[in-house]
Amino acid sequence: MAIFKPEAKSTPSGFLGPIEVGIIGFTDRSGEYDWSDIFIEVELSVKNSEYSNKMSILGRLDKDANGDIVGGSVLNRMYKFFEAIGCNAGLNVKGKWEDEHGNEIENIGDYLNQRFTTKGEEYQAYAYKKKPKPGKKVYTEIYPRLYPLGESATKQLLDDVKWLKGKGVIKEADASDMPQQSDTPLADNALNNL
Repeated sequence: MAIFKPEAKSTPSGFLGPIEVGIIGFTDRSGEYDWSDIFIEVELSVKNSEYSNKMSILGRLDKDANGDIVGGSVLNRMYKFFEAIGCNAGLNVKGKWEDEHGNEIENIGDYLNQRFTTKGEEYQAYAYKKKPKPGKKVYTEIYPRLYPLGESATKQLLDDVKWLKGKGVIKEADASDMPQQSDTPLADNALNNL
Protein backbone atom coordinates (compact mmCIF):
# COMPACT_ATOMS: atom_id res chain seq x y z
CA MET A 1 0.00 0.00 0.00
CA ALA A 2 1.27 3.52 -0.81
CA ILE A 3 1.88 6.23 1.77
CA PHE A 4 -0.76 8.96 1.71
CA LYS A 5 0.39 12.56 1.90
CA PRO A 6 -2.13 15.38 1.49
CA GLU A 7 -1.35 17.91 -1.21
CA ALA A 8 -0.29 21.35 -0.07
CA LYS A 9 -2.88 23.84 -1.23
CA SER A 10 -1.63 27.05 -2.77
CA THR A 11 -5.10 28.38 -3.53
CA PRO A 12 -6.93 30.73 -1.16
CA SER A 13 -9.30 29.29 1.41
CA GLY A 14 -12.75 28.21 0.27
CA PHE A 15 -14.06 30.65 2.83
CA LEU A 16 -13.11 33.77 0.85
CA GLY A 17 -15.04 35.49 -1.92
CA PRO A 18 -18.80 34.89 -2.16
CA ILE A 19 -19.80 32.61 0.74
CA GLU A 20 -23.13 31.28 1.98
CA VAL A 21 -24.00 32.52 5.47
CA GLY A 22 -26.77 32.41 8.05
CA ILE A 23 -27.43 34.77 10.94
CA ILE A 24 -26.66 33.32 14.39
CA GLY A 25 -27.18 36.51 16.37
CA PHE A 26 -26.86 40.27 16.76
CA THR A 27 -25.14 42.39 19.41
CA ASP A 28 -25.62 46.15 19.83
CA ARG A 29 -22.16 47.40 20.81
CA SER A 30 -22.77 51.12 20.20
CA GLY A 31 -22.69 51.90 23.93
CA GLU A 32 -19.15 50.51 24.23
CA TYR A 33 -17.43 53.21 22.17
CA ASP A 34 -17.73 57.00 22.10
CA TRP A 35 -16.76 57.14 18.43
CA SER A 36 -19.61 54.93 17.22
CA ASP A 37 -23.25 56.02 17.05
CA ILE A 38 -24.15 52.69 15.41
CA PHE A 39 -22.30 49.44 16.07
CA ILE A 40 -24.30 46.33 15.28
CA GLU A 41 -22.20 43.17 15.32
CA VAL A 42 -23.69 40.26 13.35
CA GLU A 43 -22.48 36.71 14.05
CA LEU A 44 -22.73 34.56 10.94
CA SER A 45 -22.64 30.84 10.34
CA VAL A 46 -20.59 29.94 7.26
CA LYS A 47 -21.57 26.98 5.10
CA ASN A 48 -19.25 23.97 5.55
CA SER A 49 -17.35 25.66 8.40
CA GLU A 50 -17.38 24.74 12.07
CA TYR A 51 -16.51 28.35 12.90
CA SER A 52 -18.71 31.42 12.83
CA ASN A 53 -17.57 34.79 11.55
CA LYS A 54 -18.64 38.34 12.36
CA MET A 55 -19.56 41.37 10.31
CA SER A 56 -20.03 44.83 11.74
CA ILE A 57 -22.19 47.75 10.75
CA LEU A 58 -20.60 50.70 12.50
CA GLY A 59 -19.91 54.38 12.25
CA ARG A 60 -20.87 57.92 13.19
CA LEU A 61 -24.02 59.71 12.16
CA ASP A 62 -24.04 63.18 10.62
CA LYS A 63 -25.99 65.56 12.87
CA ASP A 64 -27.05 69.19 12.68
CA ALA A 65 -26.53 71.85 15.38
CA ASN A 66 -29.65 70.60 17.25
CA GLY A 67 -28.28 67.05 17.36
CA ASP A 68 -30.80 65.76 14.80
CA ILE A 69 -29.62 63.13 12.34
CA VAL A 70 -29.11 64.47 8.82
CA GLY A 71 -27.32 61.47 7.27
CA GLY A 72 -24.15 59.44 7.36
CA SER A 73 -22.78 56.61 5.25
CA VAL A 74 -23.39 54.17 8.10
CA LEU A 75 -27.14 54.72 7.63
CA ASN A 76 -26.89 53.59 4.00
CA ARG A 77 -25.00 50.42 4.99
CA MET A 78 -27.42 49.71 7.84
CA TYR A 79 -30.58 50.19 5.76
CA LYS A 80 -29.22 48.06 2.88
CA PHE A 81 -28.49 45.32 5.41
CA PHE A 82 -31.92 45.70 7.04
CA GLU A 83 -33.59 45.58 3.62
CA ALA A 84 -31.77 42.32 2.80
CA ILE A 85 -33.05 40.61 5.97
CA GLY A 86 -36.55 42.10 5.75
CA CYS A 87 -36.25 44.45 8.74
CA ASN A 88 -38.28 47.69 8.66
CA ALA A 89 -36.91 49.14 11.91
CA GLY A 90 -34.66 52.19 11.95
CA LEU A 91 -33.63 55.39 13.65
CA ASN A 92 -35.74 58.50 14.10
CA VAL A 93 -34.11 61.95 13.71
CA LYS A 94 -33.28 61.97 17.43
CA GLY A 95 -31.25 58.74 17.09
CA LYS A 96 -33.77 56.50 18.87
CA TRP A 97 -34.59 53.06 17.45
CA GLU A 98 -38.17 52.49 16.28
CA ASP A 99 -40.06 49.72 14.51
CA GLU A 100 -42.09 50.38 11.34
CA HIS A 101 -45.11 51.40 13.48
CA GLY A 102 -43.22 54.08 15.44
CA ASN A 103 -42.86 51.97 18.59
CA GLU A 104 -39.61 52.56 20.47
CA ILE A 105 -37.07 49.71 20.47
CA GLU A 106 -35.06 49.64 23.68
CA ASN A 107 -32.30 47.32 22.45
CA ILE A 108 -31.82 46.85 18.71
CA GLY A 109 -29.69 43.73 19.26
CA ASP A 110 -32.47 41.99 21.20
CA TYR A 111 -35.08 43.13 18.66
CA LEU A 112 -33.08 41.71 15.76
CA ASN A 113 -32.29 38.47 17.62
CA GLN A 114 -35.98 37.81 18.25
CA ARG A 115 -36.95 38.29 14.59
CA PHE A 116 -34.08 37.84 12.12
CA THR A 117 -31.82 34.92 13.03
CA THR A 118 -31.86 32.01 10.58
CA LYS A 119 -31.91 28.22 10.86
CA GLY A 120 -29.22 27.79 8.19
CA GLU A 121 -27.36 29.60 5.45
CA GLU A 122 -30.00 31.72 3.69
CA TYR A 123 -27.78 34.52 2.36
CA GLN A 124 -24.49 35.13 0.66
CA ALA A 125 -21.83 37.67 1.59
CA TYR A 126 -18.33 38.64 0.48
CA ALA A 127 -15.39 37.57 2.67
CA TYR A 128 -11.86 38.82 2.04
CA LYS A 129 -8.48 39.30 3.69
CA LYS A 130 -8.47 42.97 4.65
CA LYS A 131 -5.36 45.02 3.90
CA PRO A 132 -3.87 45.79 7.32
CA LYS A 133 -2.43 49.01 8.63
CA PRO A 134 1.40 48.93 8.71
CA GLY A 135 2.68 46.50 11.34
CA LYS A 136 -0.74 44.91 11.92
CA LYS A 137 -1.98 41.39 11.16
CA VAL A 138 -4.15 40.37 8.23
CA TYR A 139 -7.71 39.39 9.21
CA THR A 140 -10.68 38.05 7.33
CA GLU A 141 -13.42 40.65 6.97
CA ILE A 142 -16.97 40.24 5.71
CA TYR A 143 -18.33 43.28 3.90
CA PRO A 144 -21.57 44.29 5.73
CA ARG A 145 -24.04 43.51 2.98
CA LEU A 146 -26.09 40.36 2.44
CA TYR A 147 -27.57 39.02 -0.79
CA PRO A 148 -30.13 36.27 -1.36
CA LEU A 149 -28.86 32.93 -2.67
CA GLY A 150 -28.90 32.50 -6.44
CA GLU A 151 -26.92 33.17 -9.60
CA SER A 152 -28.33 36.64 -10.31
CA ALA A 153 -27.64 37.73 -6.72
CA THR A 154 -24.09 36.35 -6.96
CA LYS A 155 -23.55 38.39 -10.14
CA GLN A 156 -24.86 41.50 -8.34
CA LEU A 157 -22.59 40.77 -5.35
CA LEU A 158 -19.52 40.47 -7.61
CA ASP A 159 -20.48 43.64 -9.53
CA ASP A 160 -20.90 45.52 -6.23
CA VAL A 161 -17.57 44.21 -4.91
CA LYS A 162 -15.80 45.28 -8.12
CA TRP A 163 -17.29 48.79 -7.73
CA LEU A 164 -16.37 48.92 -4.00
CA LYS A 165 -12.79 47.88 -4.79
CA GLY A 166 -12.61 50.54 -7.51
CA LYS A 167 -13.73 53.19 -5.00
CA GLY A 168 -11.22 51.97 -2.39
CA VAL A 169 -13.91 50.88 0.07
CA ILE A 170 -12.75 47.24 -0.03
CA LYS A 171 -8.97 47.01 0.22
CA GLU A 172 -7.72 43.46 0.02
CA ALA A 173 -4.39 42.24 1.36
CA ASP A 174 -1.82 41.07 -1.14
CA ALA A 175 1.20 38.76 -0.85
CA SER A 176 3.33 41.54 0.67
CA ASP A 177 0.90 41.80 3.59
CA MET A 178 1.02 38.08 4.40
CA PRO A 179 3.62 36.64 6.79
CA GLN A 180 6.36 34.74 4.97
CA GLN A 181 6.40 30.99 5.60
CA SER A 182 9.51 28.90 5.46
CA ASP A 183 9.61 25.99 3.01
CA THR A 184 11.48 23.95 5.62
CA PRO A 185 9.24 22.08 8.07
CA LEU A 186 9.49 23.14 11.72
CA ALA A 187 11.00 19.80 12.75
CA ASP A 188 13.86 20.27 10.24
CA ASN A 189 14.47 23.77 11.60
CA ALA A 190 14.64 22.38 15.13
CA LEU A 191 17.17 19.74 14.05
CA ASN A 192 19.29 22.38 12.34
CA ASN A 193 19.51 24.27 15.63
CA LEU A 194 21.18 21.34 17.44
